Amino acid sequence: MNLILCPTDFSKSATNAVRYAAALAESITARVIIIHVYDKPVMFSDAPLTRIAHAAEQIKANAESKMKQLVTQLKRKYKSVSFEIVARDGFHAETLLEVANKLSVDLIVMGSTGTSKIERLLIGSTTSRIIRDSPCPVLSIPKNAEFKGVNKIVFATDLNEDNISSAGMISMFAKKFDAEISFLFVDDKHLLHSDEQITAMTQKIRKRVKYAKISGYISKNTNIIKGIDYFLKKKPADVLVMFTHARHFPEAMFNSSITKMMSHQASIPLLALKHTDKPLLAAK
Repeated sequence: MNLILCPTDFSKSATNAVRYAAALAESITARVIIIHVYDKPVMFSDAPLTRIAHAAEQIKANAESKMKQLVTQLKRKYKSVSFEIVARDGFHAETLLEVANKLSVDLIVMGSTGTSKIERLLIGSTTSRIIRDSPCPVLSIPKNAEFKGVNKIVFATDLNEDNISSAGMISMFAKKFDAEISFLFVDDKHLLHSDEQITAMTQKIRKRVKYAKISGYISKNTNIIKGIDYFLKKKPADVLVMFTHARHFPEAMFNSSITKMMSHQASIPLLALKHTDKPLLAAK
């Protein structure tokens, strides 16, 4: 059974991401671990160690109580889903990645939107760090997103050979929902890629991964993010996929694009993958 890790700080955005994870888990028969990472209590140096320990225990107990209440609410709707809760102190990204590695998590699902400019900046930075170092794919959920199944997946691609192996990973996920995969290339440099090139690429990928529901599109725009956004407005999707560590897609540019895409998209979840990730939600 697949394992989904979902961090929460009990904000509306994080709670919505947990609900999304629960609905996704129900559709693919997965378990969900809800984790809350809290800061260690800071006191004056002359404070008794027992007081510090008591404060830490109280913070953990409060977090566990909130998560238990959340699980009780979720179980009313998602009766078949198994939930676990984890409360840990430490730095958010480091602790989350440590737990993800230790438990061999298959997918991290997390909220992507803060309420203020500072929160959005911090969340974007934290998410980029988690995406970069995560042992598994990361699905970031906008605060208004609601899981309604996965019928259409848009894969923002740079048309390089890596896309063939990437398509194999995405197709495993798509097959669980019988979803259509649309390869989208944003021609920001006006390289005049032809429809014939797109057709040839999609046929090659379709043959290699043995998945028929694959199509290809070109969006001509000098701004990659705007090109993706324009396409999604014309052809709405349930999930947008982007890869990092591609040979021709610098990491700094990717991290910037991820942050901008999260703040720009109001309702479409963003699935961030690396070519080194294990197969996405493969059968176990």
